[in-house]
Amino acid sequence: MRLVRRVAQTAFVTADILQSRLQGPRILIYHQVGSGRSHEMNVTVDAFRSQLDWLGAHGEIVSLDDALQRRGEAAAESLYVLTFDDGYADIFANAFPLLEKRRIPFTLYLTSGPIEAPDDFPHWPGEPLTWDQTRPMLDSGLMTLGAHTHTHPDLRHVDVRTATEELELSNQLIEQRLGESPQHFTYPKGWWSETADTPVRGAYATATLGMGSSITPASDLHTLNRVSVVGSDAFGAFRRKMLTGGRTEARVRRLRQRYKGP
Repeated sequence: MRLVRRVAQTAFVTADILQSRLQGPRILIYHQVGSGRSHEMNVTVDAFRSQLDWLGAHGEIVSLDDALQRRGEAAAESLYVLTFDDGYADIFANAFPLLEKRRIPFTLYLTSGPIEAPDDFPHWPGEPLTWDQTRPMLDSGLMTLGAHTHTHPDLRHVDVRTATEELELSNQLIEQRLGESPQHFTYPKGWWSETADTPVRGAYATATLGMGSSITPASDLHTLNRVSVVGSDAFGAFRRKMLTGGRTEARVRRLRQRYKGP
């Protein structure tokens, strides 16, 4: 299965040769690092280390806030932001030691349900973080804390009340457990939701999605696109994604989902 995925990824990035360069900062999406699982969300520790080396050699890895403040600079294409979705224990065990040693900033978009009550999420695709693991990452001064709902629903398929409750419960738990109110949000599965748009804008300074368009001074800070890094990305595919943003893959995924959002 991994071979099939790698062939598909190679086809996507080959087609991306025809795409123009992505403008502005690149906000990268990670999920798991060195979890030992074979699914696409997991990137090996060796691959992650090599990616950090490449990013550091070809640009600057900065915080989310820094990248957005500098998105109009001439060299903004060389700004990279690391973001981690959901909140898995392997981020603390495997990614954080590398980031801490190199003093690399990153953003964690935390889904509060699995960390608060892991037994309520038996099918969660990985071991969730604990609050005790999250605290030292926050105290390091490297981590920007973001929210990712409480139960990770596809917000396209819920009403305004449900979306609002998901945001409010997530924010309340994060503030109670960590003493910090998240100012940033990412939509589950990367799909923007019309019904969730208003409560998201009311609760957070920024919101991010899946892969798509460039980030420029004209970009809406509540519909920012990111670049997904997955387990089947060979090193050449990773480098190509950093240039063009994986937009062929994004278009195929949007067509399959019949997604017409930003």
